[in-house]
Amino acid sequence: MKSFSKGKLTVLAMFGLLLIVGFLCLKWMYAWGQLSRGQGNPLFPPEMNAARDARTDFVIGDLGGVSVRIPHYFANYVEYDGDPGFGEKRKEPIPLRTYQSRLASFGFKVRFPDMAGLSSPELWGDFEKYSDPYWKGYYDSISPWIDVGISSGWKYPGKDFLENTVNATLEFNAERDGYPNLAYRNYGGLPRVEYGLTMYAPSGIDPATGKPYREDDYAKDLFVHRGRDGKVDVYIECTNRNLPNMKRTICDQYINLEPSMHAKISIQYPRYWLPQWQKIQRNVSDLIHSFEIEVALKSSVSRVAQPGTP
Repeated sequence: MKSFSKGKLTVLAMFGLLLIVGFLCLKWMYAWGQLSRGQGNPLFPPEMNAARDARTDFVIGDLGGVSVRIPHYFANYVEYDGDPGFGEKRKEPIPLRTYQSRLASFGFKVRFPDMAGLSSPELWGDFEKYSDPYWKGYYDSISPWIDVGISSGWKYPGKDFLENTVNATLEFNAERDGYPNLAYRNYGGLPRVEYGLTMYAPSGIDPATGKPYREDDYAKDLFVHRGRDGKVDVYIECTNRNLPNMKRTICDQYINLEPSMHAKISIQYPRYWLPQWQKIQRNVSDLIHSFEIEVALKSSVSRVAQPGTP
């Protein structure tokens, strides 16, 4: 009898677990459905989903010291200085947004090289097909859609973040810093320049596999560009996962909009597009600068989406 009861309890526990997993799957499927229709992610605070909840065509604010007016499809997951973070609830009503409201972060997807945003069902369809295994071109095509993230306001890491980040990466020495078993991950300069960038990569052998650590799925190549003053003005990290399958190998490019804006820009794209890094940087920078407004508009006020107080 006891054995039978334990069996019933086990079945009930498994059934309950399946219900929970099913609920979570449905919740994530709903979230993805919202995203796929350009409606934002309901798992984020409502005010961060400009593309879902916007009642105006633009998001306004101060972006790194510059007044901007951003089309809503170029302003997803918008955060202003003082907004609640992920998982937090707002304690006060959403304030009226003006051109003095300091933007902390937002992001968007954009198609390279024409720089079209997700502004129509047709463009959403074009974006989605590159992740659809039933699309006939899925296995032969490289997505032209890139991810752009902007950090400013309290999230801006400072004008020297490019130089500081690269120096910290290249100067890390596992033996000196007390991690001798990780020495194979130290970076070393490679005797070549690619696409006008100096390339660095882990130079050691992974003792677990006997292969160069650079071939590991989690290893990254580092590409650095320095200006005439010798300081880093661009750095790019590229994974080697599934190399040379460029479709599944990702690069993250980091730039600074100083002195025109105090803003950090991150751009993610398939490694296939690495030879175009300069054009990508120029196009993204021009797009962000196109959000600037004229002085005559700075005194106007516009209310951003007010979906209610969570």
